[in-house]
Amino acid sequence: MREFISRHRLLLGIELLVVIICVLLCFQPEELIFSADADAIAQQRHTDENGNYYRSDLFTLRPGVYRLRLQCKDHEGMLYPTVGTTESSFQALRCNGAFVRAHRREIDIEAYVVDRVDSAYVICSYIEETGQPVERIELYRTSEGWRMLAFILLLAETGINLLIWLRDKLLKGTISIEQGMVAGILALSVLLAYLPYCADYMSMGADGAFHLLRIEGLKETLLHGGQFPVRVQEYWLYGHGYAVSSFYGDLFLIFPALLRLLGFSLMDAYKFFVLAVLAGTAVIAYRSFYRCTGNRCGALMGSVLYELAPYHIYNFYNRNAVGEYLGMMFLPMVICGFYCVYTQDEKKQDYVRAKVPLIVGLSGILQSHILTCEMTVVALVLAALVMWRKTFRKETLRELVKAAGVFLLVNAWFWIPLLKMLSVDKYALSDIVTQDIQHMGTRVAGILQMYPYAGAGQTEMYNCEPIQIGAALWAVLVCYLAVRLCRRGKSAGNPYDKAMKWGTLLGVLCLLLSTRYFPWDMMARIPGIGLLATAIQFPTRLLTIATLFTSFTAAFLVPWLKEESAHWEMQTAGIVRAGSVIAIAVIALWATLFHVNEISYDHGSLRLYTAENMGNVSVVNGEYLLQGMDVSQMQYHDPAADEGLLWEDYDKRGLTINLHVENRSSQELYMELPLTGYRGYGLDADGETAVPYITENRGAHGDLRIAVPSGYAGNIRVSYKGFILFRVAEGISGVTVLLWLGIGLTRRYRKVGKVSRG
Repeated sequence: MREFISRHRLLLGIELLVVIICVLLCFQPEELIFSADADAIAQQRHTDENGNYYRSDLFTLRPGVYRLRLQCKDHEGMLYPTVGTTESSFQALRCNGAFVRAHRREIDIEAYVVDRVDSAYVICSYIEETGQPVERIELYRTSEGWRMLAFILLLAETGINLLIWLRDKLLKGTISIEQGMVAGILALSVLLAYLPYCADYMSMGADGAFHLLRIEGLKETLLHGGQFPVRVQEYWLYGHGYAVSSFYGDLFLIFPALLRLLGFSLMDAYKFFVLAVLAGTAVIAYRSFYRCTGNRCGALMGSVLYELAPYHIYNFYNRNAVGEYLGMMFLPMVICGFYCVYTQDEKKQDYVRAKVPLIVGLSGILQSHILTCEMTVVALVLAALVMWRKTFRKETLRELVKAAGVFLLVNAWFWIPLLKMLSVDKYALSDIVTQDIQHMGTRVAGILQMYPYAGAGQTEMYNCEPIQIGAALWAVLVCYLAVRLCRRGKSAGNPYDKAMKWGTLLGVLCLLLSTRYFPWDMMARIPGIGLLATAIQFPTRLLTIATLFTSFTAAFLVPWLKEESAHWEMQTAGIVRAGSVIAIAVIALWATLFHVNEISYDHGSLRLYTAENMGNVSVVNGEYLLQGMDVSQMQYHDPAADEGLLWEDYDKRGLTINLHVENRSSQELYMELPLTGYRGYGLDADGETAVPYITENRGAHGDLRIAVPSGYAGNIRVSYKGFILFRVAEGISGVTVLLWLGIGLTRRYRKVGKVSRG
C-alpha cells in the first residue's frame, strides 16, 4: 500500500484537493432565489376551469439543489405547489410537486436542476378553496448539491484507485489471474442484476411506497434527533408517527437515510442502496460458498446463480421487498456457518470460528426481515434434528449454544423492545397472521416455469413474488440427477456427495412447501405451530430458502463433477464437465437478460424527486397500527381539547410537542394530540402535584390523549421516550459487541505474536 501511494501520489493529491474544495463548499448558507408574500401572491392570482392558482414571474436557476418552502393558513382544501419551466430541455428541472393536505401549514419541496434554466417559475394551485390559503412562498438554493458532488467524487476516486491498485497487484502477481477473473465476473453479475436501475427512473413494486416511506421516516426522525435507535418514525400518518422501526428492523436503511440527509432524492438514495445490496450479496455469497467448497469456479457459479435467480431479482424490482432481499444477502453466511460447524474437525481452530458467520448471518437477517429469520431458524432446527448424532456431540452442541447465546445478546437491543411493545398493546398484526394462507401458494406449473414473469396467473395474487427458481438452477439439478443416474447405483466415493444430495433434497422440499398442495391450513390449526405457519403470510416466501439450497448445490456442482469425471472411462470427460458449466452459465445469462429487459421496458417508469409527492400513509396491510385504528379519516390537525381547556404556544417538531395549557373548569378535562398513541410516550409538565398525564384510553383515530387536572395552568412537553427496558437491552447489546470484538482482537494479537516469535 505504501508503494502504491508513493507511485500515485500526484494523482491522489489532485483527487483529494478536488474533494476538499467540494466539501468546503458544502457549508455555504442557503441563498434566497425567489420570495413572494401574501400581497404578491394575491396580485398574481389566476383562475381557470380547475380553480384558483398562483404563478410567479419567470426567473433563472443555476444547476444545484433547491428547496421550495410554503407557508399557509389553516386551510380546508388542498394545495399543489411545484417548480416548473417553460423550456423544452429534457428534465433540466426535476421536481414532482406535492399535494398539501388540509390543515397543514408548512411544507418543503425539493427541486433538482441539472442544467441552466432561464425560464423557471413557481406555481401553486388551490383545490376546493375559496380564499387565499398561501401566506408566503420562498425558493432557496441549498448547499446540498455540493454535498452530493463531494460524495460522488469520493466514490469515483475510490473506484479509480481500487482499479489501479488491482492492476498493480495483477502485474506483480500478488493477485492471480483467476482471482481477477472472479472479481470481474462478480462485478458483471451485479451490473446485470442492476440493469433496470441504470436509468433516470425506477419501477415501483407492491411494497415500494412502504419501504421508501421507511427511509424517509428514518431520515426525518434522525434529523430531529429525538430517538436513537429509532422506535417510532415521525413522518407517517400525517405526522402522527408509526412504530414501524419497533417491528421491522431498519439498521441497514440508515445508509439511504444518510444519503437523503446529504441531499440525494429519495429515488437516487434508494437506487444507491439497491446497488450496495446487490454488490454485498454477490461478495457474501461467493465468500461463503468458497469457504464451503474450497473451489473458486464452483463458488463463483453458485454466487452468480444466486445473484441472478429470478426470485432474488423480483424482490428488488417487482415487489421492492426490501426486507426479503436484505435477508437473502445474509442467508449464504448462515448456511456457510452451519455447514462448517457440522463438517470441520472439532480439534481444529477453524471449528471454533465456524460459528461466526452463523451469528453474523442470523443477526443480519433478523435486522432485515423477521419472517425470513423465522423460516431460517426453523430450517436450522429441523436440520439439526435430522443430523442429531453430530448435533449432540459435546463440542458441536457447545458451539451451537454459544452461537445462539451471542446472537441473542448482540440483538437484544431489537428483539427485547419488540417483545415489550407486543406485550403492552394490541396491534392489527394479530388479525393479519390468522388469515388462511394455503390458497396463496403457487401451483406446480409455477415452480416449473422456466422464464421469469409476474407470476400472478399461477398464484392468483396481485403483483406477487415470482414462483420459480429459474431455468439455470433447474439445469443444475437436472445435471446432478443425470450424472447420478449414469452411475447405475455405483458409488464413486465422491467427497461432495452429501452436500449435493442434501442441497438438492432440501431445495426440492422447499419448492414443494411453496405450493398450495401442502396442507398449510391444517398446520395453522395446530397449537404453537399454527402461529409460525400463518405468520409467513405467503407460502411462496419459501422460495427464498429454495433459492439458497439450489444455489448451494450449484456451488458444489463443479468440484463434484471434477471428482465424478475422474472415474469416467472417456477422454472427453473434461470437455463434458466444462460444457455443462458453460451451458448452465448461458442459460442463466439468457434468462436474466429476458428478465431485466422485461422489468426495464414493461413495468412502467417512475421519477420520484420530491419525497412529499408520495404522501405518508402507505402502510400496506397496516400490521403495526393499533388495533381498531382507522387511518382513512386521519388528517393534519392541531390539539383537540374539551370546552374550557385552553391551549397556546403550540409547537410540534417530529414526535415532540410543546404547548401551554390552562384548565379553567372545576373538573378534569382532556386533550387529544396529533400523535399515534403508542405506549412509551412521556409527559413533562410544570408543577409537582396534580399535573397532566397520559391516559390509558386513546382519542379519535388512536390519537394520544392527555388529562389536565382542574385549575392547572402551565407548560407541558410530550415526547416519545420508550421504556427503561429499552436502555437496558441497548446496554446488553453494546457490552456484548465490545467484549466479542475485544476477545477477537486479543486472539488475533496472540496468534500474530506466536508467528513472529516462531
